[in-house]
Amino acid sequence: MITSNYLVHDCETGGLDADKNPITQYACIILDGRTLKELDRYETFVKPYGDLKIDEVALKKTMVTMSDIKRGVPVKEFVKTVVSLYKQYQSNAKYKEAQRLISVGHNIPFDHNFLNYAFDFCDAGDIWQYIHPNFIDTLPLTKLAFGINGDEKIRLSDAVRYTKLKITDAHGAMNDVEANADYLRWIMKRLRSKKGVGADSEEKERAKGQEFFEFKCAGKSPK
Repeated sequence: MITSNYLVHDCETGGLDADKNPITQYACIILDGRTLKELDRYETFVKPYGDLKIDEVALKKTMVTMSDIKRGVPVKEFVKTVVSLYKQYQSNAKYKEAQRLISVGHNIPFDHNFLNYAFDFCDAGDIWQYIHPNFIDTLPLTKLAFGINGDEKIRLSDAVRYTKLKITDAHGAMNDVEANADYLRWIMKRLRSKKGVGADSEEKERAKGQEFFEFKCAGKSPK
């Protein structure tokens, strides 16, 4: 059986609006669709492009400096490189829909918006030529894995620390991607286990969700 490979990726940006702020840093790891083993990785800073503005607040949050950005690659080189990488790891499935990479990230629609703007700026079409429209967002997937209901936003760093995985320099693109790849493996193992997500009683699932939020608020280690 041929399966699509996973594209775990993250954009650091000069703000929150894809129409006003550019990508400043990008990182990705390609994972084998069956084994989840790493196949390749890429990271780069990206020089400013167009009339897009970089907010000082965003730089402080992401720990990316203007010196980092200025030594980055031009956006056209960035787009050309990632297109080549995406094409390289598409599967050889019979149907085109099954060939595309499965995008993975925490609140990944945010990153999709910035990538699509960069692709359009370079007259390169859009990312959906290479990425399957059915992506994996680990934000809602976290809620599924822990049986959590509600609109509470869960940071990647909180989820990773809760599972006793490691994350360093949160909001550094490659550090976030490495943590998210490990977290994806952890979630997939949980979902694929004999117990599965739905095997526990509803009461136990609610208890896990409550434990997670207590940990998130207090910074305590889970039992």
